Amino acid sequence: MADLLVQNLSLTARILINAEALNMAESVGNYTRHRKAPVVVPSESGYSIIYVPAVSGESLAHAYQALLAHIASQKGLPVTGWDLQGFFMKFSDENIIKTYYAKELTKALKAKDEAEALDMLKKLDPADVEKTILKTSVVADVGGFLYTEKLAKRTSAIRFAYLIPALDALITGGASLSPQLHVRYTPEAKKGEQALFYVESGSALYTLTAQLVISDIGKVSLDPRIRDEELEKQRASRIEAAIDALTVLVEGVLFGAKRTRYMPQWDVRSILVAYSRGPVEYNVTPGLFNDYMVKSYERAVALTKSLGNSLIINMYGYNGEAGYLQEPVVKPEVRNVKFEKTSTPAEALSKAKERVMSVINPLG
Repeated sequence: MADLLVQNLSLTARILINAEALNMAESVGNYTRHRKAPVVVPSESGYSIIYVPAVSGESLAHAYQALLAHIASQKGLPVTGWDLQGFFMKFSDENIIKTYYAKELTKALKAKDEAEALDMLKKLDPADVEKTILKTSVVADVGGFLYTEKLAKRTSAIRFAYLIPALDALITGGASLSPQLHVRYTPEAKKGEQALFYVESGSALYTLTAQLVISDIGKVSLDPRIRDEELEKQRASRIEAAIDALTVLVEGVLFGAKRTRYMPQWDVRSILVAYSRGPVEYNVTPGLFNDYMVKSYERAVALTKSLGNSLIINMYGYNGEAGYLQEPVVKPEVRNVKFEKTSTPAEALSKAKERVMSVINPLG
């Protein structure tokens, strides 16, 4: 029955970020543009579409995997040299493996040399290919991959939404894009040496939403019957590393580009983290409006009731928007949904991790 249990960690945070250039999409002449995304905003007369500053889920995922590689390496877990450098080719085909991952593959397959390892890989079925890659890289385990030679596909356990402004802040004008003038100056000010250029920076109360499917980590998805002693011994450590990387990413806003001159001014205004265990995944309501904690709690209560209390949800919330952000009225009689307030964002993430590990460690 343990294999049927879905364990899921979800979170949403409202982060005030000012003067950032975390995701630049294109350059037109001397003008570098911030990424924008269309969002639908409700109003009294209906709905309208506006374009707002955004950071792509791919950008967030890249930063997360880079953090995961270093955290996993410090724990003595397997990662590749390219993972540590921030290149995630992900074992996509035989040529990529031969060029970049042959050394790690040889170790995982316990082959005498790289040629033998590549020959062994060709003879494996897709599930055994997946198992071999999991033993080679924790980043591939958590971040997923697609080996096209045998269609060995592993869906990512870590999932990110686009970082977009909270809709309640948008309605009141709380988001902006503005070009900033920069100058390259030379002593003699010769023509062609000096240059004017513009970088479009953004400021907004952003909503970050993420999900980590804990029950997928360290297990072969293509054939759940496969057991590997090495993976099972590492499973708790792999899960801990995955949660630690997510914690650091969110709590420190450690993602995005152009941080050397556009290091963002940030403040995590509120966060809600939920750990669920049961037959289905539960994800918190994105923090787009100031009632997201209330909606998340009420949805959790309704869902556990409809599933006959086979779903257990622990929620941890930090409210730095007191007086504005609504908080749920906890129902003591509902035993399958727990809501706990914390004094800092880090505490919410830490308590969620403690709860996850208290459940995971006895399972192995």
